Amino acid sequence: MKKIALTSIVMVAMLFNTCFAALAGGELYYTVKPGDTLYGIGKRFGLSHRSVMRSNNLASVVIIPGTRLNIPKGNFNVHTVKPGETLYGLSRNYGVRLNEIKQASGLSSTQIRSGMKLLIPCQSPARENHDVKPVFNGRFNISKDDISLLAKLIHAEARGESLKGQIAVGAVIMNRLTSGNFPRTVRDVIFQKSSGVYQFTPVQDGQINLAPDRTSYYAAERAIKGDDPTSGALFFYNPETSSDQWIRTLPVTKVIGNHVFAK
Repeated sequence: MKKIALTSIVMVAMLFNTCFAALAGGELYYTVKPGDTLYGIGKRFGLSHRSVMRSNNLASVVIIPGTRLNIPKGNFNVHTVKPGETLYGLSRNYGVRLNEIKQASGLSSTQIRSGMKLLIPCQSPARENHDVKPVFNGRFNISKDDISLLAKLIHAEARGESLKGQIAVGAVIMNRLTSGNFPRTVRDVIFQKSSGVYQFTPVQDGQINLAPDRTSYYAAERAIKGDDPTSGALFFYNPETSSDQWIRTLPVTKVIGNHVFAK
């Protein structure tokens, strides 16, 4: 097993194929070894060293070997390996480098087995706009700004959802774009108003301005290229938080995670 000494349920689950529920309600830890620095530990888990300091109430960057540090677990998706899945396939599906999954999950090889619990980094820093390439999806020329804006909406609406759930939110925007009943640009669809109110809550409350992570960009690109887990949905809502009664009358196409998708 790799040098990373994760003293958490992560390693227990991978070694003994047990339940991973303790991660969701518990904590993820890293035990400091000789030569470690806060900068290096932070980089390993896709965090800034200041984030690790805040999580452990550290007053300085000095750390002592053997110290157990709390690692903010919000930076990871927990994936249960299904029969036939490969680490390469998961890397591609989540838009995360294979080595990053290995490092986060404490793997020393690419061999994984059904039932194993993996940590998939999900809060990687957003890519700069100049790293995003325009896309022609067969009908529309999608600019770099369009991709970045769609990633922002996906992040604001669906961070914490599965990759499928994030692609689904992006697909709703693309379905509206091609339907003929909504505005004809990504920006205009996202910023559309109805009776003076924005169609999407994050635009109304400002969360659209949050920096999207790499998974949100990947989900945006998948949606733009035609992936649609919603079966053509034009609307989505969270039944636990939505007070809109009209949207509940629409025919449901899919339920993915916390969102109901409808036409």
